Parts: sequence; C-alpha cells; structure tokens
Amino acid sequence: MRQLLQPILLEFFRAHLILTAVSALLLVLALGLSSLLGFGENLLSLISPRMARAGGLAALLPAIPILGLCLLAYLPAGRFARSSAGLPRPDAVTALQILLLPAAVFWLLLAAGGLLSNVGAQLVALLLNCPAYGVVTLIGLLTGGQSTAPRWTAYAGGLAAGLLPPLLFLAGSCIPIPALDRKDPEDHIEKQ
Repeated sequence: MRQLLQPILLEFFRAHLILTAVSALLLVLALGLSSLLGFGENLLSLISPRMARAGGLAALLPAIPILGLCLLAYLPAGRFARSSAGLPRPDAVTALQILLLPAAVFWLLLAAGGLLSNVGAQLVALLLNCPAYGVVTLIGLLTGGQSTAPRWTAYAGGLAAGLLPPLLFLAGSCIPIPALDRKDPEDHIEKQ
C-alpha cells in the first residue's frame, strides 16, 4: 500500500502554512494602511474617475497585487522545498495528491460554510487558503460579481482558488534541479 502523505506533500503543507500566514499578515497591513491613508481611493481615481465616484470597495484595491505576489511565491517555494529535502520530481500519483488533497480540504470547508451559512467555516477556508481565496473574492467584489454575475462564476472562482496554490507549488517542484535530476540513478548511488 502506498503511503498517503508523500514527503513532497508534507513539504507543500509546511510551505502553504508559512505562505498563508505571511499573506494574511500582509493583507491586514495593506488593508489597514489603505483604509487609513486612502490609497485605494487615490488608485481607483487614477484608473477610472467614473468608478471612483461610486466608491465603496476602493480600499480593497491595494490588496490584490499583494495577494497576487504571495500566490506567485508558491513557485519558488515548490522548488526550494524539493531542493532542500532532496526529493525527486513528483510522479503522476504524487502530483495528483499534491493537487487534489489540499484542494479537497479547501472545497469542503468552503461548501460547509456555504451550506450551513456559517461565516466561521468560510473564515477558516479563507485563512487556510488566503492568497488564492483572497484574490478571487476581492476581484469578485471589485467587479460587482456578487450581484450581477451568474452563479457558475462563483463556483469557477472557488474551483480556481482551491487549485491555484497546489498547482503553482507543483509547477515549482517540477522545475529542473541538475543535482537531483540525474539521468543515471546507478551513478548517483555510487557517489553516495
């Protein structure tokens, strides 16, 4: 029987917790500064003066690039986790585990929050997947997706938010590392 939690999957969970904590901290700082200093309103007035008069969610605008950068940090995190642990590239089964297990946990928390109308479960889903869920939610709020968009867009956003962090981590762990990606495994065994 294959081991359910492969070492690269454990590395993903460790990196994911660190990146989620950092992105949540940066999100709180960005939103606090934005609301205190009015960065969002000024930025929105530069982009579209007509939308600036409508106001409302402009204070959330500076959080999108911060969350996007935190989401992109999964690429080097995947490569670093693989190189520091000395792990081989993930095979197909391990890659599916890296993609689907964290996404399934996120989707279950999100579904529990939506079905039970429980804000706590949605908050836990946000805190466990802060960069992706935050980006999808903020873009939906800023574009008015909550009131005018069809329901399938919310489901597509939830699917994307669940898959983005593990997908980017997996892509980072598949970046070639010459010291780990030797063609001849017997040569590697002899050198050890």
